Amino acid sequence: MLPDLPNHTVVEGQTLTEYFGTLSEGAALLAGHPELAALALGVDKFIGCYQDVGAVQARIYSDKENPLSAGAVAIADRNALLDPRNLLACIKPVPEAGGVSIQSFAIEPCSASYTLARDGNEFYILYAGTTQEICRAFCAQLEECTAH
Repeated sequence: MLPDLPNHTVVEGQTLTEYFGTLSEGAALLAGHPELAALALGVDKFIGCYQDVGAVQARIYSDKENPLSAGAVAIADRNALLDPRNLLACIKPVPEAGGVSIQSFAIEPCSASYTLARDGNEFYILYAGTTQEICRAFCAQLEECTAH
């Protein structure tokens, strides 16, 4: 169910926050946009634990021409999310984020979530990105997405 985006790289083995940290402009991007840093940390927290327990599939993408145009898509299985073992395993405090800096291109953090009914189950779909372009690309490739 995860989308294949043309002209985008799939980032393997990193959280969204870790990915931004690997880019030369990434630290300035997060520092200059505390709302983006908070969004990335929230997405990372949700994705990380539930992915570890098998309740979520997730993928991070970045635009090949503009690596700072990046984001994540997560698809959560309602039945697995509601399993009390998974719920208890994933309840943890959220770290704070913030800071101020200057970035080199227009950042417009975006996110959306919706529920997809399929095969007698429900799937909670969440995506977030640094630009409207990547959110539109996500939505165009996700089943029944109408947000962007």
